This record gives sequence, structure tokens and C-alpha cells, in this order.
Amino acid sequence: MNDIFISHSSKDRPWVSLLANALQADGYSVDWDKNHLTNENFAQVIQDTLDHCKCVITVWSTNSTESFWVKAETLGAMEQNQLIPVLCEHVIPPMPYASLATESLQSWNGDKSDLSYQHLLQTIRKFTQPEATLQAGKYIDNNDDTVTDCSTNLMWKKYSEGQSSITCGKGMVRQYTWENAINRFKQSSFAGYNDWRLPTIKELRSLTSCDRQVIAPRLATSLLRDQCSKPTINNNIFPNTAPTRYWTSSTFFNKEDHAWALHFDSGSDEESLKYYNASVRLVRNSERDDQGYIRLFNRSAG
Repeated sequence: MNDIFISHSSKDRPWVSLLANALQADGYSVDWDKNHLTNENFAQVIQDTLDHCKCVITVWSTNSTESFWVKAETLGAMEQNQLIPVLCEHVIPPMPYASLATESLQSWNGDKSDLSYQHLLQTIRKFTQPEATLQAGKYIDNNDDTVTDCSTNLMWKKYSEGQSSITCGKGMVRQYTWENAINRFKQSSFAGYNDWRLPTIKELRSLTSCDRQVIAPRLATSLLRDQCSKPTINNNIFPNTAPTRYWTSSTFFNKEDHAWALHFDSGSDEESLKYYNASVRLVRNSERDDQGYIRLFNRSAG
């Protein structure tokens, strides 16, 4: 079974070839050069196509809006909740597809780092990856190197900056001064989102397994050492986390040249001079309740 079938007009072959090559380079199996037999057996051909793919990308253009085959394939994909409509030109898809949430790639030129392409990948993962399940009582692995904490409604990168891959085993954890980290990762782009940032001290603390029934900040470091289970972060959810301090965006309340940092080896936090180096794990506010998300990704909605 292929991951993706691309329904398109043959007149758009150069652009579709660009898209297919990019998707294949990202590890997806793509069927896009299908030769239909005759109009007499179109129903069986379409059904066979849908039965042998996980999702269908319809590429809408001036040419495809006039294509009998594209409209027939798109209808079948929509009825089976497999459809991902894409615009490669500034056109309005024919009814009833004009009202569907559609990926906009009109300006895309093949750049795989482009945010519109990354957002398309995010959409594809919802169809091709296993269904998300709750882990450790509160986490959902989004299958795109991000994890959503359902207790805080925050989305985290699985790995520290400098690491890469789903296992977080490639690359080295990099360290930054506080100012460099704030500026470098302000509205950073990843996994189809462009609003990643440094967490606050409260947000970063939520990843530890420490009992924080401590009121006085000055006492927190010494008292919490005996109140944390080791390791202090779930390594199944966040593999290969460095046992070093991690920056937060929170400036220390009475020292402008200090910021809060947290050690995942001990679970303790501290005030650190902003010119010190520390690791970074990025976060963003989750949008799991957004209506556009439900309309685009909920395959059971019909």
C-alpha cells in the first residue's frame, strides 16, 4: 500500500513531479503517475486506487478543475475520508470542494523548509502515522517529533536543540547564552508551526517528576533534591535529555541579569547569570481544540 496518491491534471506534471519528489525524499511512498485504462472501467480504477493508499492529495489548478478524472477521484477520496486538497494556483476548487480546508502551496517552489510544505507534511502524518495514544497518563506523541501534554495543553519538541530525528539520537545538545536563546528561537519554525519559543519556569517545571510543595524559591533547590524521582524527566517521552541546565524565558524577579534555569538531572531550578550557557527545549501552545484542526484532521467527522 502506498502512503499517498496524487490526483492531478497531466498538464500540471512539472509541478506535481516537484511535489512527489519532495514527499519521496521525506520517506513517503507516492503514486502519482497512474495511467487510467478506459472511461468504461473508471469506477473500479478509482476504487482500486483508494484501496491502495492511505491518503489522496488533490492538486487543484485551472487544468484540474476541468478534469473529469480529478473530480471523480476527489469525490471518492472525500467519501472515504482520505482527502487532502492542495492549491498549486490561485483558483477556486469546484463544488462541493470549495468549502473544504485546503493547503495553500501556490507560491511553493520545491523548498522543503517552506512553512506551507511543512504544514502539508503535518497534515499527511495524520493519515499515515498510527493513531495517537495517551502515554504516561498525560502525553500524546504527535508522530512528528513533538509531544502534547494534555494536562497543560502545551506542545513540546521531543528533543533538545542540536539533536534531531524521532529517536533524538542524532546530533549533540547545543548550549546558548540566555539572550542568544531568546533571540534565536523566538517564533521558531518546526513541524508546520512557526510559534515555538522558550518555556517559562512554570512550564518547564511541568516536565519534571518532582513534588513541588515548596513555597520559598530560595529553599527549592536544596529541598527538592530529596523530592524528585530519578531521572526527573520521562526519558520514554523525551529520550536522551541532557543532564544539564535548561533555559527558561523567565527573568529572576529582582535580578535583571539572571534568569531561571532548570536541571533535569536533579529536578532543581536555579537563578543563572544570563551570560552562562545552557541547553534549550522549545514549547508552543497547543491548538488541539482549534476548529480548523478538527475540520482538516478528524477523519471520523465525514
